[in-house]
Amino acid sequence: MSNLPELKSAFFSYLVANNRPHLDNFKQWRFHPGMLFNSSDKWWGDQGARPAPHEGLDLCSFEDLNSRVRNLDRHTRIPAAFAGEVVKIAPDFLGQSIYIKHAVFDERGRQLYSAYGHTAPLDSLKIGTRVAAGEIIGVISPGSGKKNAIAPHLHITFAWISGPIDRRDLSWDNLGNNPGITLIDPRSILVMNPH
Repeated sequence: MSNLPELKSAFFSYLVANNRPHLDNFKQWRFHPGMLFNSSDKWWGDQGARPAPHEGLDLCSFEDLNSRVRNLDRHTRIPAAFAGEVVKIAPDFLGQSIYIKHAVFDERGRQLYSAYGHTAPLDSLKIGTRVAAGEIIGVISPGSGKKNAIAPHLHITFAWISGPIDRRDLSWDNLGNNPGITLIDPRSILVMNPH
């Protein structure tokens, strides 16, 4: 796992700024253990074991300044964590996933990618679209609509990828298994306090 101290994103500040008034009183994120990077547990449904360790971070609930726990919803606008180019938009089990490559490289020449799961991308977002840091790329997907369905949430993943990668290899099944992909704990990149 790579952790460069200078690699930081104001993603949470962008998220709060673009989701007013719903996030105006944001204080802090609330995480169940299964929401965290590398967790082997589910935080939804039967809360059993995941088939593979969690590739990123799930954002669902937050505490406001009045100590009330609130949830993100399907209207939550999703910003890009860094400037980059959209390289893939693909269906996932709650919506679609957006994969972005960034002009950020580590000391070994590996390129930074981010992936956002369970989204409804903007209609204007296409493969090849260039986005700025903080630019809105979509909203949280409304989910499956099934009884006991998982709550609307955003999954975010960061990874270092060695050399060129075929878009077909950018998938949730492959991210944690490909030796050319090194997953990064999003909490090491995201500035957790948006104020």
